[in-house]
Amino acid sequence: MFSATSPARGLVVPKVVDRAGRRLELGRAAARVIARLGLEGVTVAAVASEAGCSAGSVAHYFRGKDDLLVSALHAATESLLAPLRDPAEPLATLDALCGVARESLPLDGSRERDWRVRLAFWTRASGPPEEVQVARDHFAEWRRLWERAIGAVQGAGAVRADVDPREAGACVVALIVGTATQVLVRPRAEGAHAAAPVDSYLRSFGRRP
Repeated sequence: MFSATSPARGLVVPKVVDRAGRRLELGRAAARVIARLGLEGVTVAAVASEAGCSAGSVAHYFRGKDDLLVSALHAATESLLAPLRDPAEPLATLDALCGVARESLPLDGSRERDWRVRLAFWTRASGPPEEVQVARDHFAEWRRLWERAIGAVQGAGAVRADVDPREAGACVVALIVGTATQVLVRPRAEGAHAAAPVDSYLRSFGRRP
């Protein structure tokens, strides 16, 4: 918390700083650095330059580089979890599920950046324990959220009773990750029809085999 002097009375008036909000801003700046340079390219100086502040300002909000990287991972993963965790409207149709899946794919600059950050953490074999655990927790939550979403649509009558939400959710996650990776590797070749495999799989839940 900083303070400022009131010009009227010469009093010191506390200036409230949104610490959580500032950490999120800096986490997003770190995510942009990771998307460009990879995990190895992240330094406090690089993040400060990206955020337009001093290195000391970044250091004020984080215990160290690992804490900063965890914040970047949170920032990049929230867009994947939020539509399932707190949907704008209740998920009750296959169209709604397909819409969430399409929005999960890296089909614009912002989502492409976030995918590059997630994959940087998800695909490395080892790392600091906190970062590894957060990445695992995010991935596990994502699977659970898809399981819950499919179960909700099943409860609304749009998904067949013989579909196992847990198994189906795991398959949807695998399809989205595979499709997102293909789009990142071959954006022009894969982008136009990227959602088709996931869309087709989700719509099969409403059809009799």
